[in-house]
Amino acid sequence: MSQKSSREVRAALDHPVIDADGHIIEFMPAVRDFLAEEGGGGLVDAFDGVLAAAGKLEQLSIEERKRLGLFKMTWWAYPARNALDRATGMLPGLLYERLDELGIDFAVLYPTVGLTAMSLEQPEIRLPAIRAFNRCAAEMFAPFADRLTPVAMIPMYEPGEAIDELEYCVRELGLKAVLLNGLVYRS
Repeated sequence: MSQKSSREVRAALDHPVIDADGHIIEFMPAVRDFLAEEGGGGLVDAFDGVLAAAGKLEQLSIEERKRLGLFKMTWWAYPARNALDRATGMLPGLLYERLDELGIDFAVLYPTVGLTAMSLEQPEIRLPAIRAFNRCAAEMFAPFADRLTPVAMIPMYEPGEAIDELEYCVRELGLKAVLLNGLVYRS
């Protein structure tokens, strides 16, 4: 019995296929440009420091992670076996070109690295970093809005920051979907 391709499965359906939880792999050199525009080189360095710290946590032994109450970070978020699939997650135009092959009519796209920004307690890093990721996603996916829409990350530490970013993302960037962080870390 041969397995049907995603395109063949889609062709047999009488309704659209909407990927409501697709994740992009942010192209960090582009994101860093937006980070620099929002907060200068200091913001770039601060966010890179956050990512470096997260990488160091991955090097802890299982026993150390258990003792600290840390969970294992995802490994499936970064496909590596097939370079085309990896590139598809990083390049909006390539993803758009492959939608029919993937059997998808429309995709709602979520950040991967950007999710880190939503959990940062320091507002001087969190707020401009979220703004940078939102601007980057809006700009990169704008040419493909008929079939791809990135979500706007909305910070939830304070009501005012949520309202400000929501209004900016909808009114200025034209984003149509949002991601609200359901877990707000408090010291």
